[in-house]
Amino acid sequence: MFQNREFIIDQRLLSVRNTYVVKDKLGQQLGFIKQEFVSLGPKFWFEDNAGAHIGEVDGKVVTVHNEYEIKDQDGQVQAKIKKKILKLFGSEWWMENADGHEIARIEGNIVRHTYDIIANDKTKIAKVHRNWVTIQDEYCVEIVKPDFNPMLALAFAVAMDNVEHKQRSPISRQTNIIGKLFGR
Repeated sequence: MFQNREFIIDQRLLSVRNTYVVKDKLGQQLGFIKQEFVSLGPKFWFEDNAGAHIGEVDGKVVTVHNEYEIKDQDGQVQAKIKKKILKLFGSEWWMENADGHEIARIEGNIVRHTYDIIANDKTKIAKVHRNWVTIQDEYCVEIVKPDFNPMLALAFAVAMDNVEHKQRSPISRQTNIIGKLFGR
């Protein structure tokens, strides 16, 4: 799945949990990103077409800001994605390596639904764009820097969708309905 440089991520509408289908730019299915149905915080995993587990995106529950760890198929942390809690306009995200050193900033235009992953030297690493006219959420991810791990850009798209658009997700709607039924 991670051999490509351009991806389309489609969120399935009718699924018990958040499920994203990952395709190449020609629409050929490469695999999935699936969310665990029950977990102590948002947890996603990458799965190829054969069903093999090839990575994870684990959201932290107890943090000062939204934080996600990106792990490879062996469970080793590759990077962390973090979102600033308070920002006057828009949102501010950044990416750190496993040692906690910042490796990129994510600059976004919430109105245009376009996000650029920018390296510390100000060069563009990748671009994530949410398509406007689709029934379900659809993201186009383009890796510009050849040596950048595509799993990190795909993980950002899923983390951002989970945080920025969680009110529209099927799980959030179900959780909100259940919470209202039980007075939470």
